Amino acid sequence: MTDGLTGEALAARQERVAASNRAFGKVLSIIGGVLAAVAFVLLVGGGLVMTAVAGGPDDGSLDSVRGLAAVAMGATPGVILLLAMCGLVAGEQLRRGAMKRNPVPPDTVLPSASMVSRFRVLPIGWHVFWIVVGLVVSLLLVGLPVISWFTGGWPASVGDENDFSRYWLIYGSIGFGVTVAAIVSLIKKLSYYRAQAAGKVQPGVDAPGRRFWRFFDYRWRFDLWLAGLGGVILVLALTPLSSAVGATSSSSEVADALPWTIAFCALGVVMIVAGIVCATNFWRAGEELGSGESAA
Repeated sequence: MTDGLTGEALAARQERVAASNRAFGKVLSIIGGVLAAVAFVLLVGGGLVMTAVAGGPDDGSLDSVRGLAAVAMGATPGVILLLAMCGLVAGEQLRRGAMKRNPVPPDTVLPSASMVSRFRVLPIGWHVFWIVVGLVVSLLLVGLPVISWFTGGWPASVGDENDFSRYWLIYGSIGFGVTVAAIVSLIKKLSYYRAQAAGKVQPGVDAPGRRFWRFFDYRWRFDLWLAGLGGVILVLALTPLSSAVGATSSSSEVADALPWTIAFCALGVVMIVAGIVCATNFWRAGEELGSGESAA
């Protein structure tokens, strides 16, 4: 009887702790989402303010405003986004799952995973929703500067000393890289479900290349890193065109810049395709889709 009561009390305590963790994770996720929105508002707001004061008097009266706008578009959004990522990653982990000490470290190249996690996989509908949000944000930050290179409109109308298109492109490339990684993650999810339905995912049965795919796809998520970096390169590949196109450009300038743009675009596409190929082999790792382990 005592053992039964002890077991019930322990189970009740574990459930209270789990509920508390889920509530705390929800708070962290909300904080992370708010911080991400603040970073986006600062970036866009800083650009709008910089544009508004670009044609103003050059007597120093607007220097403080220009300075604040430059700060809003510089490293500040990056720092805020880093904090947002900490909140979102930890928050979603606690809200949708749990972490615990690994009772049996894996037999891999680096068998030192001291912690393991299990979490509820994000539904496909929500996954698609966040992909759409990422595409809208990244295409806004990338599309406006690129269009302005060709048309000479905003934000290219701002003087060189106040030009902020490079800030938008940098953050836009990161946003697009994250979105590409999310797209490849969805492809991974769908391919895993398909392999599972075909009976290829079986507990205790090693798939061909399990040791490699477990290290590459499961432990380090290199498939997503590969695709994400490909997305970043794909956007940054456009930068050579910034000074080569427009009303005052010449055909020789375009001819000089185009090979670099094509080469880096090709590299980005190859990396994204390679990430997709690797993601579709995740099922060979022999691990659950909603799981992970620490590197140390």
